[in-house]
Amino acid sequence: MAQWRIRVIVPEAQDGRQVLRTALAHVTVTESRLIPPSADTAETTGEVVVDLGEDDGLHDLLRTLHEISPQVFISRVGSPEPAGGDPAIRVRKLPIPG
Repeated sequence: MAQWRIRVIVPEAQDGRQVLRTALAHVTVTESRLIPPSADTAETTGEVVVDLGEDDGLHDLLRTLHEISPQVFISRVGSPEPAGGDPAIRVRKLPIPG
């Protein structure tokens, strides 16, 4: 099982935090923190590390998080750097709902 670090911009309203908790309710979260808004932003940033296989709902989790915010960043925790001969990592853009 892989660990994924996910960073999402959460609407400042209390229901934004509740929606984030609901989205994460079905996965194993090993770390989480909310970064309060700064003077020039109105949103909170949520950072979580989840234990989740790529085929075990990662796509569904990302889709749900994109419903909260168009800004969702994901990286694999502890993933090795690609070797020189490896093909480039493919990045797939998900459509933004709305």
